[in-house]
Amino acid sequence: MLRRCPWCLEPLSLSERRQPLCPHCERSLVGPDGEPRELDLRYHAIEARLRARAREVLLWGVPVVAIVAATTSLIHVGAVFVAPLVVLAHLLALRLAVVREARGYLGPTRRLFTRWLTRFAFLWLGLPGYAAMAAPLIGIVTGVVTFVGLTALVCGYTSWSLARERAQQPLSSWEKVVMATLAAVTAVLIVVLVVGGLVVGWSVAALIDWMRPE
Repeated sequence: MLRRCPWCLEPLSLSERRQPLCPHCERSLVGPDGEPRELDLRYHAIEARLRARAREVLLWGVPVVAIVAATTSLIHVGAVFVAPLVVLAHLLALRLAVVREARGYLGPTRRLFTRWLTRFAFLWLGLPGYAAMAAPLIGIVTGVVTFVGLTALVCGYTSWSLARERAQQPLSSWEKVVMATLAAVTAVLIVVLVVGGLVVGWSVAALIDWMRPE
């Protein structure tokens, strides 16, 4: 069932959705066969801009990542700080320059899923991929592949979600399973890191106290 008028894009209440005409523009809520609806044209334009912006990000992003990767192998100890910075910059670039408009046309639940699945993808794929840039030569390939792969993954999933939103289709079962699995694994990892940090801190404090002269 339509959530908004396919012509004027005005939101429709439950009672209005059952009417043959839109109460706002008085046009049919179901367009004739073969007649393009305003909503369809709007979604097609959004998808086209999404793909165009993704190509622009890849055009300037690939050489930038290659240069960063080539430099990272020379930083040695400082390389551990480069990966999180690249992940953050890449995530912000996609969010602000590529998928922001498309996500505005998603429902609240689907928008939440696209946002958090993107974050989990950068956490579990982006961090290891960009951390590998510290390796000489092969790190350049790893960094570029990570950049291209994450960009394609995020843009592809957003475009797919937009198409399902336009068709008024619910979330797929695999989306719920992936979200639940990644959230659980991430929560367990955070707990392990916190407990491990506390144990290490307590051990260091105990060792210092033991070595202190009476």
